Amino acid sequence: MEIWLVRHGETDWNAEGRVQGWTDVPLNARGRQQASQLAQCLRSISFAHIYASDLTRALDTARIVADAVGAPITPLACLREHRFGQAEGLLRQESDRRFPNGAPDREPPEALQARVTQCLQDIAKRHAEGRVLIATHGGVIRSILNWLGHSHPPIANTSITRLRARANGFDILGVNETPHLDGGSAMELISQHR
Repeated sequence: MEIWLVRHGETDWNAEGRVQGWTDVPLNARGRQQASQLAQCLRSISFAHIYASDLTRALDTARIVADAVGAPITPLACLREHRFGQAEGLLRQESDRRFPNGAPDREPPEALQARVTQCLQDIAKRHAEGRVLIATHGGVIRSILNWLGHSHPPIANTSITRLRARANGFDILGVNETPHLDGGSAMELISQHR
């Protein structure tokens, strides 16, 4: 069973370098285009189900993909981005200056990791085989990769990070893959791990 983690498309706050967290910022025109490119790339791949953060930017990315692949969507609050509290809406540099140790009302990183890894494990238990897609956020994907002991590059908008579920954990098949933004095919990703 495989889980494909997809970061949502670009928002205006991404482009401006603002901290988003739980603030519900929609996709911008470029983000919708990225999601459409992703959907076209995934059209020939079968997904049993799509799970998505309930924040608009991730849920709309999931809806665009679902229209192409024909899979049902379930929104889950446990897939939300890291909550940054008072830092949300600030430019990253301003956030770092005002809150060098993180905003006092932010979600502790260990709480984020516990939340998202439990959610990931619950999803894996629901699907014994096949492939599911999770439309979520960069912080969620980084937290999962950290949990799996993997250092990671910055997570690009609409990039794909692929995991294989095992009885006692997960294997990483690919990180931050963007064939759809480079004119490639997602079938290339599948053929790498047959």
